Amino acid sequence: MSLPINASARWALLCLLAGQTVLAADEPAGWLGAGPTRTPYYAQESGRPGPKVLIVAGIHGDEPAGPAAAEQIRHWPIQKGSLLVVPRASVAALAAKTRLSPDGGTNRVNLNRVFPPRESPGGPAQELAAELWSLVKTQRPDWLLDLHEGGDFRGQTTNSVGSSVIAADMPEAVAAARKILDAVNATVTESNRAFVFLSRPVKGSLARAAADELGARALILETTIKSQALALRTRQHRLAVHCLLSDLGMIPDEVTPNRLLAGAQTEGRIAVAVYDGPGNGGAGVPKVLEEIGRQPDMLAVRVSADDLRGGALEGFQAVMFTGGSGSGQAKALGLEGRQRIREFVDRGGCYIGICAGSYLACSGFSWGLGLIDARTLSPLWQRGKATVKVELTPAGRRALGMGEGWFDCLYAQGPIVGPAENENLPDYEVLAWFRTEVAANNTPKGIMVNSPAVFAGHFGRGRVICFSPHPEQTKGLESWISRAVAWGTQRPPESLPAQ
Repeated sequence: MSLPINASARWALLCLLAGQTVLAADEPAGWLGAGPTRTPYYAQESGRPGPKVLIVAGIHGDEPAGPAAAEQIRHWPIQKGSLLVVPRASVAALAAKTRLSPDGGTNRVNLNRVFPPRESPGGPAQELAAELWSLVKTQRPDWLLDLHEGGDFRGQTTNSVGSSVIAADMPEAVAAARKILDAVNATVTESNRAFVFLSRPVKGSLARAAADELGARALILETTIKSQALALRTRQHRLAVHCLLSDLGMIPDEVTPNRLLAGAQTEGRIAVAVYDGPGNGGAGVPKVLEEIGRQPDMLAVRVSADDLRGGALEGFQAVMFTGGSGSGQAKALGLEGRQRIREFVDRGGCYIGICAGSYLACSGFSWGLGLIDARTLSPLWQRGKATVKVELTPAGRRALGMGEGWFDCLYAQGPIVGPAENENLPDYEVLAWFRTEVAANNTPKGIMVNSPAVFAGHFGRGRVICFSPHPEQTKGLESWISRAVAWGTQRPPESLPAQ
């Protein structure tokens, strides 16, 4: 069945508040809970004999990587057995970004401590737990994976279970945990952040109940929030689940951990990969996710440097890099990642850079992408942070959907550029000019006024658009981001709401 419009809107809003993007509108197999915080679950049946695997995420609302991964994994095709996924068990806790689930009034419940033998009735959270447990009992999965996150690395402290695989006391579960550890740790470059093995889920947890009461081979997969981007943690969950499903022979060889999208998800929609990793800084990523998330014909997905190196841009129409450090982003990508992005744009993809992401796109840096015929005018880049005046050109007004006049826009040390005179690249087009400047820290004065604030060009069959300032963090200019996506992917401007 389909959700009524008002219920759909509430569901989308709750997901947005939880920092997640719903990537597809396919029909759920059923629902848990009631009212605006009810949550769907999804089922795939291969039609061939094989294991039954149940994946649950979002039991704790301040652990977003599991739900993000489960939302992607549920689209992976299976070739035998069946796959059941509950991407967001506690919608209310995810929306509030709290570990404990609201249970009426000021009472809060740890949803992962109330399963048999500790289950007790009463209250919305308890009722949700009862419904989730009823689903598990009815389905009787062979395997249950519960996706969680810890606050710190277990390899560094005993005060957290972050970066661990917790297995039920069953030979098959322990063996699977060991294989998962090998698979995920092969991607961990710092030894003190390696995943470790832990035995027996805690009493009252869903995994412990499924193992003790139903005989399911149960695992809890824990990533670590501390000092790690959400895209990386989401990838680690995908790696772990992929290891198990591959070992069980449930997914075809062409399904890799880099598969972030399914064809049905992007039908009629522009898919934007938003880089989330080393070199990022500030509020850029959440702000662009929020703006793109408001557009019904667009979706945005966080991607890590490892995702980009692994070919995860397949199925996307645009890639976006926000503020921070352009050289830091380049270092994280490495030569392979940077080449992947160049190839993506050359084939017709769109690249959007904001501040640091624009430095990354420019020519003249050994570490740069060289996507646009622009170079920085001074090696002194620490000009400061201030609100400056920008003015759109006629081309900029058509692309970004705003009228004449000067606009206030946040600036934070973005590139001040001029032509790079690279004969292998077409000249860029100015979409907006800086009309005032900031020149702190002994940076040269006069070079910012009447220099490009927004500039765009072509690279191969693709388009490149660069913002030196931060419209995504400027009230009233946020729509420039979604407009840039539409322009860069050659979507007609009239496809977006009028300003």
